[in-house]
Amino acid sequence: MPELADETYRPTLNLRFAMASKRNWLGLFLMGAINNLPYVIVNSAASSIASSFGVRNFVGLVFGANVSLSVFVKCLNTFLLLNVSYRIRFLVNGCLMLIGLFGVAYATSFGFAIGCIVIVGSSSAFGENVTLGYLHKFPSKLVNAWSSGTGMAGVLGSSLFIIFDCSVGTESGDEQQLRRLNKMAFLLTTPVVLIYWLAYFVVIHEPGYSPDLFSRTNINVQHAQVEDSEDAPLLAGQIPTNDSEVIEESRCHRYIRCLKLILWLALNAGVFVSRSSVQLVQIRRVDVLSALQLINMVVWITDVHYKFIPVYLLPALMIYVGLLGGASYVNIFYLLLNEEKYPPRDRELCVNLAALFVTLGIALGTGLETLLFTTVLKSD
Repeated sequence: MPELADETYRPTLNLRFAMASKRNWLGLFLMGAINNLPYVIVNSAASSIASSFGVRNFVGLVFGANVSLSVFVKCLNTFLLLNVSYRIRFLVNGCLMLIGLFGVAYATSFGFAIGCIVIVGSSSAFGENVTLGYLHKFPSKLVNAWSSGTGMAGVLGSSLFIIFDCSVGTESGDEQQLRRLNKMAFLLTTPVVLIYWLAYFVVIHEPGYSPDLFSRTNINVQHAQVEDSEDAPLLAGQIPTNDSEVIEESRCHRYIRCLKLILWLALNAGVFVSRSSVQLVQIRRVDVLSALQLINMVVWITDVHYKFIPVYLLPALMIYVGLLGGASYVNIFYLLLNEEKYPPRDRELCVNLAALFVTLGIALGTGLETLLFTTVLKSD
């Protein structure tokens, strides 16, 4: 067998690796953008959806429905579906997107629209967990592709809805016009599901080697270990020890062990907006980002009452909040996929557990906002 490190093969391998990396970056970027696009469009259309059924004061239900089952579907994937093939999970998730989008487009009542919005939000949450787990098969920096795509979804979704709004013309607030706007916006979004499937089934090529193989110096030794090792692979439910023995491990014990591993990082993953920084710089002290976000929260809540921040500074401060949140998100998942303290066989579970805290952070933030604006900030 020719050695992998042989200079005759290295240029071809490097070229093949570079081409695969570009394809995979594009595929994961597209999947991130499309996974979150319906979710963003629902939030952008929240007022329009409520007003189109004559219940403008219930706009909060639209936002709530969009995240209502997020924890449930993420738990479903984390604890029950990790052994189901990614093909099936991505195919099902695309179908959920279509059901939700068509349902909102053709909804005849506010209650039915809310039910379909629950499906849209569940699809986004489920797709996030599945894809973050899927990333353990790739070089860890490719988390940047997925996170950049999800960040782009925010820009693209809100921009598309503005364009749809301008095309239909809903200045009068007529319910029929608003329903026409919603129908057009959600129907014209449905074709992106085909791109979502093409990105996974056609564009992305899973590497046939250890994801970070090319980042290591002794590449021929790594290959030899993979090809010629006489040790049997570890079975599910077993953990390695320093003396090469294995210990039987229950599923419950494994969940608890992985939760302990990721808990500190996961507690810093509760908020996020822009997510494209890890390619340029990696941040290990993500707790500093969380501390800065805590300061931001106090400043913004205080400003609601005292109005001390000049209006012209608000856009810059919003961007600052988004950059901190995005950097926190992408660096946390980069560390989970890259750090040696997280065993390779447990990385998918660790990533899924951490992603649960993202949803919990959103839910807690929404609850805190509702509590404040119905009590101490009610008059503001």
